[in-house]
Amino acid sequence: MTMQNPWLDFLESDETGRRAAYFSRRDQFGGPNRSQRQTSYYENAFSDLYDRYLGTLGLQIRQGQMPTQQWNPYLENFNWDQNYQENVPYSTRQAGQSGFTPQVRWDVLRGQ
Repeated sequence: MTMQNPWLDFLESDETGRRAAYFSRRDQFGGPNRSQRQTSYYENAFSDLYDRYLGTLGLQIRQGQMPTQQWNPYLENFNWDQNYQENVPYSTRQAGQSGFTPQVRWDVLRGQ
């Protein structure tokens, strides 16, 4: 006989529990190839992701279904890396990378 997780209700029931469930996945923020920028982005993205989760519940209701999606399974199946790439502009994701490549400036007219 399997024992139910006694903390499951806490992790699903109120904002504190949902935040605990979210931040317990800090090692997943940004996927397997995450950068410090991705981790920082997700540390501040709880509200946005929770709103998207509520949207999935609303969609289930609008389609005449019972809202069955729970927060923890939603986070387990969430594609952290793809979400970051879709929601953060490329220029922001790559900011600071130019420090490894020197700027090139061509002064063609200077030699005259």
